[in-house]
Amino acid sequence: MLSVKTELDIRFNDIDVAGHVHNAVYFEYFEIGRIDLFKKIAGNEWNWKERGVLVARNESDYLKPVLLNDKIFIETRCQDVGKKSITLSYQIFKESTDGVKELCTRGRSILVCADAATGKSVEVYEEWKAVLLSDG
Repeated sequence: MLSVKTELDIRFNDIDVAGHVHNAVYFEYFEIGRIDLFKKIAGNEWNWKERGVLVARNESDYLKPVLLNDKIFIETRCQDVGKKSITLSYQIFKESTDGVKELCTRGRSILVCADAATGKSVEVYEEWKAVLLSDG
């Protein structure tokens, strides 16, 4: 199934009083990965008003803290394609200067395809399915 790797920049305002990335910020990182994946699915000219998706569920497991100066990236992968939904999984890694990668966070989103004009769910677009189910 389709996957993308995205480098992430940690901003100072991502950090909480404990000195690590605040738990809510990870959902923003998931969104950044999701947008990169959708560029592969629908291209740079994606008209989300005509072919939209809504987030129906977001979840995250925090395994190791991420600090301000860590070098991090996210791997976003299509986990499942249903009739009207797409399930994406996320893994955020930090990479040390010697190239060792540590898994810090895992997450998952369920997206529902929607028609913005009617506000109703629609089936996953056939051309999206072909890309989502590919090895990318």
